[in-house]
Amino acid sequence: MNSEPSVYHKRRHAARTTDEYLFHQLVPYLGNKRRLLHLILEALEITGTLNSKKKNPPIFADFFAGSGVVSRLARQNGYRVIANDWEPYSHALNHAILACVDAPAFKELGGYQKAIDYLNRLPEVKGWVTHNLCPRNDDVYDPTRDRLFFKRRNGMRIDAIRQQIATWQAQGAINDVEMSALLAPLLYSASFVSNTSGVFKSFHQGWGGRTQTALERIESLLWLTPSRFCEIGDRKRPAAEMWCVDSQHLANQMSGFEVDVAYLDPPYNQHAYSSNYHVLNALTLWDQVDLPSPDTKGYKSGIDRAWRKERPSPYNSSKHAKDAYEKLLSTINARYILTSYSTDGNIEPKDLLMANLERGKVTLLTQDVPRYRVSKQRQSERARVLEFIVITDTHAKSGPPLRQLLGQLYHFAELGGVDTSGNSTQLALW
Repeated sequence: MNSEPSVYHKRRHAARTTDEYLFHQLVPYLGNKRRLLHLILEALEITGTLNSKKKNPPIFADFFAGSGVVSRLARQNGYRVIANDWEPYSHALNHAILACVDAPAFKELGGYQKAIDYLNRLPEVKGWVTHNLCPRNDDVYDPTRDRLFFKRRNGMRIDAIRQQIATWQAQGAINDVEMSALLAPLLYSASFVSNTSGVFKSFHQGWGGRTQTALERIESLLWLTPSRFCEIGDRKRPAAEMWCVDSQHLANQMSGFEVDVAYLDPPYNQHAYSSNYHVLNALTLWDQVDLPSPDTKGYKSGIDRAWRKERPSPYNSSKHAKDAYEKLLSTINARYILTSYSTDGNIEPKDLLMANLERGKVTLLTQDVPRYRVSKQRQSERARVLEFIVITDTHAKSGPPLRQLLGQLYHFAELGGVDTSGNSTQLALW
């Protein structure tokens, strides 16, 4: 097992260039824990499950997997991983990367690299992406009547590649894991060349935004490179079990057996991931929904209204987040429950800590991090926010009381000059 601290270095671990499994082709993601992996490792050390000497590897259940970086960390350190996220794009990003010890075989296509090479050589096709997410003309466009998510050439490349993957699936030439191994590089590459700051709730009004600092990235040619896999585990069985369900449903399904570690990283604020990453969901599902024109009220970004209505998360609501978390926490059957949260979240730290104290002994780890902001050029009056991990030992009942835990939390915040008002904006993720 590799228990060395996994400290993220922006240059060395750039998702597009690094060969390291932990950081390779990580999509830009709100709430991404890549900068807090060392803190999560410290939490795992406290549980005593890291570097376990037991015959069977400890089970790590990630209920809100997102980009998959924490599940990758667990895989890299020898845990048997159960990874779940409600969003289809997350399942596509993580299925093969977490479940496979080696690259999938792709027997029908001559191997993984040959499949990737074939997709990269496809002629461009005008399809759903080109018609719905690209302007009619890259040089002469109207942001009120055109969507500017991709340059037309990249839109046509995405159309060609995604349609070929769908064709292979329909022909039975690829299985579900192999499909994920193709979709993951496509979703990452589409994110990389997108005319956004990392989320798809909106696009820049011109190519590269007001400062055009991202123009080189946006104008680069979409190109797939194979995913990396973690060579730790038993080659005779999947290294991870994948789910794509509501977190409460997963907790209900798993209530009959105790996992070693349950990791919770629920959404913090009102911004729904299904909206922020709707383009990735569209590419994953490939249902090619008929979208109204961009000048239709409520459809400028192309977010399907039916999707928004059918998939609200209680964690995006300050009214419902606390109740949803308490219900989930009370249902989970785990020796240790780790919760990542922020002083910016919809759930008050006091309420979150009280809920965990109901389950067992609580230990806190804290770190201040840069506040999310819309762009690197826009400064915030409150530049830092406090991230913390709640470690709950459900087999122990005696521990620090609520007052002491809150004192620890806010004392650290005051030392770091951290704002705890709960106001935040969005980070430029690239």
